[in-house]
Amino acid sequence: MSAETVSSFRAPPPPPMRGPTCKMADRGNRGGLSVILSQPDGYSAEILFYGAQVVSWKTEHEEELLFLSEQAVYRPPHPIRGGIPICFPKFFDKEHMEGHGFARIGSWRVENLARDTVFPPPAPDDAYVDFLLDHKPDEFPDWPDHRFELRLRVILGPTGDLTMTTRVKNVNTNGEPFTFKFAYHSYFSVSNIRATRIEGLQGLDYRDYLEDHNQFTDEADEITFEDELDRVYLNTPDEICIRDIELRRTITIHKDASLPEIVVWNPWEDDASSIADLEDQEYKQMVCVEAAAVETEITLYPNEEWIGTQRLSAKEY
Repeated sequence: MSAETVSSFRAPPPPPMRGPTCKMADRGNRGGLSVILSQPDGYSAEILFYGAQVVSWKTEHEEELLFLSEQAVYRPPHPIRGGIPICFPKFFDKEHMEGHGFARIGSWRVENLARDTVFPPPAPDDAYVDFLLDHKPDEFPDWPDHRFELRLRVILGPTGDLTMTTRVKNVNTNGEPFTFKFAYHSYFSVSNIRATRIEGLQGLDYRDYLEDHNQFTDEADEITFEDELDRVYLNTPDEICIRDIELRRTITIHKDASLPEIVVWNPWEDDASSIADLEDQEYKQMVCVEAAAVETEITLYPNEEWIGTQRLSAKEY
C-alpha cells in the first residue's frame, strides 16, 4: 500500500449511539395524539394525550402486556376500555360514566418537568414523558369547582419496567380543602383468565363490590377466577403478582404506601355481555389489578400535595 493510499484512508464512522427515545405520534380516530417511549432493546410504551392513558406496554419481543378492547370507543367524552386509565377524583359509580372521575376523559398536555425537584430526576437511560391536567370538564357535576394540578410522569426503564408517578396538588385560593379518590385502573392482557393467578393478597380483608361492599377475609393461597369478581383488598403489601400459567409470565405491581388498596376485577360472561365497549368473550383475555386509594378519601388543603407511584415489571419463568 502506497503512502498516498494510507494517508487518504478514512476509517468508517462509529455506529450511532442507541438510547431511549420519546416521540410524538398520531393514532387518528383511535385516540388521536400520543407519545411513544422506546428503549434500544425493543421495549416500548404508548400514552395518549386523551386521559394521559397508557394504551400499550410491550416487551422486548413486542409482546403486548396490556389489554385493549376491540370494541373500545375513542370518541370524547367516552372512556377508553383498556390500557391504564387514571381514576380521579372519583371511583366506582355504576350509574354514571363520571363514576371513575374526569381524569381519564380529560385533555392533558405535555409539560417538561425535568427540573422539578418533587419528581426524582430521571436516569439518563430512562425514556419518560410528563403530563399535566389542571381543569375539569364543565359537564362533570359531582366535584365542586376546585382548583387543582394533576401531574403524571411515565417512565420506561432500560429493562422495560413501566413507572407511573402521579401528583395531585390543591391550588385553591379560597382556603378550601378538597377530597378525592385515585386508582391506576390497569387492564392486563392474559392468555386465559382461568389460567391466571393473583398472588400476594392471601389472608387480607377485602370489600366485595358484588355483595354491597361488605367486608370479608380472603383465606385462599391465591386468587383464581371461576366467575365474576369485583373486590377491593385493604392494607395490601407493596408487591402484587399476576401470574399467567399458560404463558409462564409474571407481571408484578410494585407500589408505594400512598396506594394502600388493590382492586381486582373481571366481569365474566354475564356482565361482559352487558358492556357495550367489550366483546362478549374478551373477559377471557383480561384482568384488572389496580393500585388504588379508594376506600378512604384523601384530603388536601391548599398547597398540599399527594404523590402515588406504581412500577410494573414483567418476566418469564
